[in-house]
Amino acid sequence: MIFMRQLIESLIDVGSGLILATALQLFVFPFFGMHPTVWESFHIAVIFMCVSILRSWAWRLVFKRY
Repeated sequence: MIFMRQLIESLIDVGSGLILATALQLFVFPFFGMHPTVWESFHIAVIFMCVSILRSWAWRLVFKRY
């Protein structure tokens, strides 16, 4: 039961971050002369999300080891 709750919390965390990042890019990028479509912004957000997940995992390994 605890595992399922942690999974749901993680999905909500990552999912809401993906939505927020996509919306933020659509708002901020035009100030820098970039005008991505929603689909392009989503893809950019997915790339950053994957990097963030890997970074978080790597730091957990470091702290777990030391």
